[in-house]
Amino acid sequence: MNGLLEFNARPVPPSEVARSFIPPERHFASLLTRNHTLILGPRGSGKTTLLKMLTVRALRNWTHVKASHYARQIGFNAVFIPADIAWGKQIEALEQTSEKSDRKEAAFVIHALRALIHAMREAVELARSDVPQHLEHLAVPLTVSQEESIVRLVVERLKIKPVINSLLGIENALESLLDEINSGESDQLFTVDSLPSKVSIVVSAFNGISGQDDRRWALLFDEMEIAPTRIKAFLLSSIRSFDERIIIKLALAPYMEDASFERTPTSPQPLHDYQTVQLTYPNKDDANQFSQELFLSTFLRLGYEVGSLSNIFSPPPGGTGFGRRGTSKRRGLPEEFRSLAEKDDTFRAYVKERSLFSSNYAFIEANMAQDIRKVLPIVIARDYYIRKFEKNHVVFNRSRKSHVLYAGFPSIVEVTEGNPRAILTLVTPLVQELNQSFVRGSQPRRISSALQSQAIRRIELLLTSLLQVIPLDYGGFEPGKGLLDFVDQIGRAFEDRLIRQPFRTDYVGTFVLDQNVSTAIVSAVGKALNAGAIIHVPYPDSGPDILLRGLVGQRFRLSYALAPRYRLLLTLGDRVTLSKLLLDERGVSVTDEQTSLFDELDVK
Repeated sequence: MNGLLEFNARPVPPSEVARSFIPPERHFASLLTRNHTLILGPRGSGKTTLLKMLTVRALRNWTHVKASHYARQIGFNAVFIPADIAWGKQIEALEQTSEKSDRKEAAFVIHALRALIHAMREAVELARSDVPQHLEHLAVPLTVSQEESIVRLVVERLKIKPVINSLLGIENALESLLDEINSGESDQLFTVDSLPSKVSIVVSAFNGISGQDDRRWALLFDEMEIAPTRIKAFLLSSIRSFDERIIIKLALAPYMEDASFERTPTSPQPLHDYQTVQLTYPNKDDANQFSQELFLSTFLRLGYEVGSLSNIFSPPPGGTGFGRRGTSKRRGLPEEFRSLAEKDDTFRAYVKERSLFSSNYAFIEANMAQDIRKVLPIVIARDYYIRKFEKNHVVFNRSRKSHVLYAGFPSIVEVTEGNPRAILTLVTPLVQELNQSFVRGSQPRRISSALQSQAIRRIELLLTSLLQVIPLDYGGFEPGKGLLDFVDQIGRAFEDRLIRQPFRTDYVGTFVLDQNVSTAIVSAVGKALNAGAIIHVPYPDSGPDILLRGLVGQRFRLSYALAPRYRLLLTLGDRVTLSKLLLDERGVSVTDEQTSLFDELDVK
């Protein structure tokens, strides 16, 4: 590697994606099955990378220690269909030149067929090369005369005239059809409803001529949230319309305003008709293994072999920080308890009530778990940020720009949320800083908490800069800040409870999207969810695709990447309704039991 890494997998060929791919094992293993699959995740969560890694070109160039193990489990040939690169742009042009939806659908169907033919060509080329043993099941031997037979079988049905009688000729002919869409000639023949039958025509011809009637083909539709509504709705509702040789895998944002699953007996049902892969991690420990491996591999690709993340990342000065002390079972009081008691009269009352400073306090497990370890992260945060808290008035000790509290391992890993783009954003500049300080090839020293603080700030900016350009059409929020002002109000409300208000033993870090908010607020939560600023925290009995059936009633938290911005903890905590949270932030007193008129509230 030359030290410059791609932050977005869209323009990167599958062969290049494979060279640095670290599999999130649970998610990737699910994708290898012969099940229809929905892949839900915000920007930068790795949806495109995961789909590209199922293709022959990626698998041939993947050198991970488990590459052959995973490849042998794949029971289909993958057809990658990038919505944004080809037919997405074609449709965007049609939006400006035509009101006919038929042309948009034709662009989609033709592009999908072209991608299918391309995947078939890759399978044939694989068979004609030196095939690795673990990929032999994905190779399809075809003679020239067999290719010609396939052409004869499909040209009439697809109404194409290839210049050469080969798979490449069919692919080029379909490319030409895309150029003819503006004339309207292909509208009726290639409606979205015809996609299953058109795909079956091509698959039947290829499988039949090759003598492999049972070969499966997986259509991998990327970034379907940007597709026109009818196309999205068709794919979500018609998974069962494809024959048994066709597998559908859809990469989607978790929230879509214009398409969702219907709750009807005939609609596709989770677990029965499809599986769902969620690319976010409600609990930080769920992302731990994948995040650490991606951190280490990123350092290595940039020229530094790091034996341990706990060794490379220095803790904050004086040991201040979250770290793993919240789960430590050491005896005695942490020093932050005495420090905070001296400057926070509400915490001083807590200490006095429990006689924590008394020589008679019993440091037994039950007492320490309830009185000390439970509140330790809250104490650490208040002690770090508060200079004085007296008579319900707070004087801050630190600027919002100070992110040092979140430095050190594992906090610096946890703020990335297991998001590949966030990890690259954090690690790459750190290595560049190291390169400026040390001779190339020497072992890196520990990365200072100051440098880590700057890196954490970059992750925050990665999110906030995106939120600022997402429009928010709702009163009561600051014009020009877009969705960021909405997220800021949620974050500041949580911050008020943790820092600005009197000390409490229970941390509140999640909210429930209740029915007392307007549809505009629900939409804002959905947009923040798609951006990765808000993370869904499913209930134990929730269905895996619950978000596609509506957001109201669901539990959420802010991304840990934004925790330093709002001085929050890296833990879930208790919950509060969103209507109460926002009304409290606006100075309106309301209890959880009261019904608000938040949908009518328009504070300018």
